[in-house]
Amino acid sequence: MDTEDLKRRIADLIEMEARSGSMDPALITPEYVFRMFGGTVPLEEIEVAMAYL
Repeated sequence: MDTEDLKRRIADLIEMEARSGSMDPALITPEYVFRMFGGTVPLEEIEVAMAYL
């Protein structure tokens, strides 16, 4: 998965969490994203992608 795809997936996750009201988007951490993606994306890649968001 390239960085642009990962950034879109993370942005979609943040938007979904904000819409559901289940979590403040500011509290979404790389570790949370890693768990939500089922551990299929390396944490380091998530951290890099989130730095752009």
